[in-house]
Amino acid sequence: MQRFYIFIGRRTPEVWAASAAVVALLWGCYAAWTKQPIWLNRMGAIIIIIGVLLAASRFHEWVRSKVSDFIDQDFEVIAKSALCALERETGPLSDEKRGRIIAEVRAETLADLDQIFEEDKKRIKNLEVILVVFGTLLNGLGDYFVELLK
Repeated sequence: MQRFYIFIGRRTPEVWAASAAVVALLWGCYAAWTKQPIWLNRMGAIIIIIGVLLAASRFHEWVRSKVSDFIDQDFEVIAKSALCALERETGPLSDEKRGRIIAEVRAETLADLDQIFEEDKKRIKNLEVILVVFGTLLNGLGDYFVELLK
């Protein structure tokens, strides 16, 4: 369950956007098939709006700022407890070595986080593009697709 939460937590905007787009598509297909074909065009416009809202959300930037705040506030405490554990195993370290280890760990942690957030940013950007392109296709040609299938 913990892994599921981590998956949904990191991907919340994507899950919501994809779910909303699928619901809009299904409802549009149903309304287009049973009522008027133009409903698929209208749902294409809704899918475009969902893609634009996903692009405007900047969720990954918000998460990045929260993580940066956490690191700025609590990193020293975490690093000192880790250094104490290291010193129990290896013996006392000089102040210079302790400072160098803390600086290296902080730099490596920030680099790892930047890589993770860059991957998230690319994934969200791909979903944005897919939603906008697919929504535009439906918005322009949705009724023709329905007419071809009927």
